[in-house]
Amino acid sequence: MAIRKVKSRLEFVLQITDYFKGHWEDPEWGRRPENQALIAVAIRELADGLADAAVKKQINDATGKAIAGAAAAVR
Repeated sequence: MAIRKVKSRLEFVLQITDYFKGHWEDPEWGRRPENQALIAVAIRELADGLADAAVKKQINDATGKAIAGAAAAVR
């Protein structure tokens, strides 16, 4: 499934959520680097709605590392 360009964060989160639907049945899903990147991107987008700036920064830092690591592992 290709990720299409969206105009809002909510639309993006809904698209990612739709992508997750049914994929959890695959025992390998979530372990592959491309899936790890999608999970981290979704967490980052959801965290942008947090009011606590310190918590939001911690989540953004952690997901940034996770996205970079997963992207490096994609072949």
